[in-house]
Amino acid sequence: MKEKHKPYIILSAAMTIDGKIASKGGDPNLSDEEDWKEVHKLRSQVDGVMVGKNTILKDNPKLHIKFYKHRGYYRIVVDSHLSIPIDSNIITFQPLIYPTIICTTENASMDKIKNFESKGVKIVKSGKGERVDISRLMPILYELGIQNLLLEGGGTLNWSFIKHNLVDEIRLTIAPWMVGGKNATNLVEGTGFETMAEGPKFKLIEVLSRDNYVVLKYKKNEL
Repeated sequence: MKEKHKPYIILSAAMTIDGKIASKGGDPNLSDEEDWKEVHKLRSQVDGVMVGKNTILKDNPKLHIKFYKHRGYYRIVVDSHLSIPIDSNIITFQPLIYPTIICTTENASMDKIKNFESKGVKIVKSGKGERVDISRLMPILYELGIQNLLLEGGGTLNWSFIKHNLVDEIRLTIAPWMVGGKNATNLVEGTGFETMAEGPKFKLIEVLSRDNYVVLKYKKNEL
C-alpha cells in the first residue's frame, strides 16, 4: 500500500520550568518580545498554523504574522463540534491573507457548516467519532498544499499529535517561572503512555539561552 504523505510538523510552545503552558487561571503570557519574534519568524516559514478550539475560545487570537514579510498561510482550527464563534478573529481578520480551515468530524451539523462556509471558511471532515481523527486529517491537509505545519496547540491537541507520533520537530522555550497547580495546563495532557518506552523520543539539536530563558530544539529520533 502506498504510504500517504503528511505535513512536516513543528510543535512550538513556551512553558514554565515546571511544564505549564498556562496558569490555573488560564494566563498563557510566558513569552518575551524576543520569543514572540521567533514565533512569528517560524510562522512565516510554514504553510499552516494549527490550534485547538480552546485556544480560540479563551484567547481569540488572530494568528497573523508581525515583524516579517510573508505570503500568508492557512489558519487551521481543530473543532470537533464547530463550537467556536462565527465572529472569531481567526475568521474575520484578513481572511484573504490568512484563509481559515476548520477541521471537524463527519457528525458536524450541516447548518453550522453552511454558516462557516458563508464566511469563506473551508470545512474539512475527518473521522466519524466524537473527536477529529488527527492521523486521517494529516494527508488531507497535505493534499491541500500544507507541507509544513506549525502546531501551537494546548495540552489536549498536543497529546493527539504525540499519541500518534506525528511531531517531527519541537521548538520549546522554557520561561523563568514556576506556577504549579494540578489544573494548570501542561504542555502535553491526555491519558498519557503507561511506560517511557511507548512515547516518541526526540534528539536535542540546539540549546540557546538568554535573559533567563532557554530555547530547546529537538527533532524526531529516527531509529
